[in-house]
Amino acid sequence: MKSQAVRQVYEALNTLRAINVVNKDDWERAAKAAGLNSSVQLNILWIIYCYEGVRVTQIADWTFWHPSSIVIHIKKLMEKGLVTIEKSDSDGRVVHVFPTLAGRQVIELSRQNVPSLFRLSAALESLEERYSPVVVELFFECMTFLAQSLHGADKVRWIQEGEERYPEQTSIVG
Repeated sequence: MKSQAVRQVYEALNTLRAINVVNKDDWERAAKAAGLNSSVQLNILWIIYCYEGVRVTQIADWTFWHPSSIVIHIKKLMEKGLVTIEKSDSDGRVVHVFPTLAGRQVIELSRQNVPSLFRLSAALESLEERYSPVVVELFFECMTFLAQSLHGADKVRWIQEGEERYPEQTSIVG
């Protein structure tokens, strides 16, 4: 490998790690603010909110976590009254997960708190101010390209679709 290529990989890995450290802390803070035990629960609840009736195996596939880990977190979310499950009529081994009203409220409140809880929000605003909205759009296009190159388009398509699926109807949070 050429030394320039090694330098670029090293720089990319460490830059992504530096960003990830902050994001991980912010995810945990957002989860605690939402009354959840972990950022994993917040991530899972968000997916369930956007994809009502999603299968446990699909959540595992999208999050790169083992299905048994997803089941553990879903049980905890059920204990908190945030989700319900239904077995498939056609295959009893398949479980579909749905948010409850309380689960929807947690996500809606969490969405409202994004600017104050996630430092990435302010960083993206600064990026747009310094450069332009087009640069921010290109940034996301590049991130999507990298994720698709590493995991395949099917494994990461849900990320963009999730926001499109976000119910824009009347808020249930006062």
